[in-house]
Amino acid sequence: MRRLLLLAFALLILAASPALAAGKLRVTITGQDHHPVVGKRWHYSVKVTNAAGKPVACRIHLEFLFGTIVVGQVGTHFVKNGFWQETFGAPGNPAFPAAARGQKLTLRATVTAKGYARARAGWWIVPR
Repeated sequence: MRRLLLLAFALLILAASPALAAGKLRVTITGQDHHPVVGKRWHYSVKVTNAAGKPVACRIHLEFLFGTIVVGQVGTHFVKNGFWQETFGAPGNPAFPAAARGQKLTLRATVTAKGYARARAGWWIVPR
């Protein structure tokens, strides 16, 4: 009876925390530079791979933080090849506003994929 209870408890813990059994993701954000110019184009990319370096289909949620406070939502993107890129200031994507000048911000990517633990990466910027 005691073994059955221990087994049931162990299964409950594994079911309750899928991150324990999940693989690890590697997330890399690369920006054009760390000092985008207000009103101009600025390009960045996000690369997501598994521990073996293979691309992973995933969901990438992007947002801007001021310290630890979220100050802007960039969007959520579903990618099949583990790669997302975008240019701010291009048609459909506004450039950095004048109010951002001199503010230290972080572009943060939160990545989720089936069978993997959630992962995050950031790229700091100070618009000029």
